[in-house]
Amino acid sequence: RDSSELMRFASSRLGKTVFDLEDVTVQAGPKVLLKHVTWQLGPGDRIGLVGVNGAGKTSLLRAMAEAARTDGEAQPAGGRVRVGKTVKLAYLSQEVAELDPNTRVLEAVQQVRERVDLGKGREMTAGQLCETFGFTKEKQWTPVGDLSGGERRRLQLLRLLMDEPNVLFLDEPTNDLDIETLTQLEDVLDGWPGSMIVISHDRFFIERTTDRVFALLGDGALRMLPRGIEEYLERRQRMEEAASAPAAAPQTAAPEKSAADQRAAKKELQKIERQLDKVSERETKLHAQIAENATDFAKVAELDAELRELAGQREELELRWLELAEDA
Repeated sequence: RDSSELMRFASSRLGKTVFDLEDVTVQAGPKVLLKHVTWQLGPGDRIGLVGVNGAGKTSLLRAMAEAARTDGEAQPAGGRVRVGKTVKLAYLSQEVAELDPNTRVLEAVQQVRERVDLGKGREMTAGQLCETFGFTKEKQWTPVGDLSGGERRRLQLLRLLMDEPNVLFLDEPTNDLDIETLTQLEDVLDGWPGSMIVISHDRFFIERTTDRVFALLGDGALRMLPRGIEEYLERRQRMEEAASAPAAAPQTAAPEKSAADQRAAKKELQKIERQLDKVSERETKLHAQIAENATDFAKVAELDAELRELAGQREELELRWLELAEDA
């Protein structure tokens, strides 16, 4: 991709200001996830956002999206998010948007727009973009209610792109997408002229579609990583080694109690890790069952509900894991 050309095009669509974060603090309930973050997303910036689960990646995107949705009225717990006047944001969250189950796939896309400009002279009709994302001509007339979870995810992404946004927030966009659709999405985003933040655990996808990587490592700070994912993995390894190293004798008046607290924290950490493994195994089985029952909408809805419940359990466990890691 010609980054400088895309940057010029993005600047003409967005102007100088996209998102400016000034001394921002982000909370999830009582827990502070990010503290005093000052950061700027500029025109044409393509950012990969990585980090430990529960560190605040999704919460950061939500805070920025809420400021954009309310024209700057809604602000995070501390600091300020300034949004450019020309920003037209599309936010793909991890939740699949609900649509009228009787609407046909093509109709759902055409409701947004008949044609879309993908930049660099690439223009497509709603039907052509549907085909690009794996909806054949026959499939385009399928009611939304008959789609599998992965197909609804694809449709959600399609509708976002059809609206011709100039800023994209993609939170785990690769979830439930097959290899062919992933490749098509990478191709579309590769020449997409705008600003973009991608949260993903898919290393190849991050490296293919973004230019810079920022990380949240669970300490409330946002860091740019010049060497990208490789540097992130090195930092994670050092953190894990430090966490597993024998703790130095605590310099407190009651060392026996402190050591006992650490042992208890480590014991609960191991218990949580086993629970997270079980959640992951169940999630894998549910994804397989959703694929097997793709034509049974009632069954897919039931499995999808369980999947969402598991996601909530995972988030609670991961937040607790982060709290205990500090104690241990």
